[in-house]
Amino acid sequence: MSVKTTIDVVGLKELEAALKELGSEVAGKNGGLVRTALMGAALPVLRDMQNNVPVDTGDLKKQIKRSRDKDSKIAQEVIDVGLISRKRRGINYGSFIEFGTRLKAARPFMRPALDANKHNSTELFRKKLAAGIERVAKKIGNKNAAAVGARIKKL
Repeated sequence: MSVKTTIDVVGLKELEAALKELGSEVAGKNGGLVRTALMGAALPVLRDMQNNVPVDTGDLKKQIKRSRDKDSKIAQEVIDVGLISRKRRGINYGSFIEFGTRLKAARPFMRPALDANKHNSTELFRKKLAAGIERVAKKIGNKNAAAVGARIKKL
């Protein structure tokens, strides 16, 4: 069972303009400013999930990660946070812990982590992205984009 939550950041037209103005400088070699900001914004959710997951053997806790969704059809950059297994396919009981079964009560750790951090993570994303825009704009000498980054930081 998969549960997805999307957080739309609306009203940042200046941000979009600044990103377009910076062009290829924004992409960088590791996904650039947007991916870096998303990974940073996902960190509080990740930490809360890891801190709140019930631990027996520790295997479930080890599977809680953040990862770039390279196959996303909804956006260029999507970061998944949750039970992500690359090597060990045997850890598949996270949903039973989160939602419960007919024999065991639910012990949610994923949804509460998202709910507790969605506003903080959105704000963190905005700040990290604005700071990145300012940094790249100054590096390449784009004063307009640097000014936009500074304004976004103050929103």
